Amino acid sequence: MSSRSKRILLNITSSMLTVLIVIVSLFVLVNLSFNITFIRTNVRGYSMWPTLNATVPDSDMNGDVVYINRFSTFTNSDIVVAKVSWWKKGYIIKRLVGCPNDTIQIKDEGENYTLYVNDKIMYSKEKNFDTNYYYESIYLTFFEKYPQNITKNDAGEQCIKLNSNEYLLIGDNWGHSTDSLTYGPVKKSRIVGRVDIIVHYGENQFRTLVKEMWNLIS
Repeated sequence: MSSRSKRILLNITSSMLTVLIVIVSLFVLVNLSFNITFIRTNVRGYSMWPTLNATVPDSDMNGDVVYINRFSTFTNSDIVVAKVSWWKKGYIIKRLVGCPNDTIQIKDEGENYTLYVNDKIMYSKEKNFDTNYYYESIYLTFFEKYPQNITKNDAGEQCIKLNSNEYLLIGDNWGHSTDSLTYGPVKKSRIVGRVDIIVHYGENQFRTLVKEMWNLIS
């Protein structure tokens, strides 16, 4: 092999090595950034059903996987994870339905119970055994347990009034959720972060991650 050929081969090899180093460095950097930003966990418990599916004991169903953005901001209707002292496992995953100084009310409206935030509808639940229990035995009891969080609207109806630095977290599965209506509002310092990525059981996790990450940055 001529000296010229050797130099060309050396240059090609050097260029390929440089590209490989850049690719590996980028992969490590992206992976490190992702792991610093997000906490991965499986959903346990049924308080967020049917939005989130839980791990089923003694089966091959491991539940949905969620990625929690620990540096996120959060607002009404976001799904968040919080660390609380009243839950034996430490962490809960719930729907955020009230931010500091918000007024929250659940109204009996015939065939449905409707959740209002600052007099605007967030969502409704059809009446059944579970939602009846949640409304009558949990929501109405809140007013007795937390008088400091009670106010009245212009119609004279009782409402939940959040104080500064208080958030109201409830599960989507009314009647099967232990949440802020039982144990009171949660402080901001207790909220770990917002759930940004959900991988439902049976989905391709890599494909879902790529799609959701693209949605976050686009």
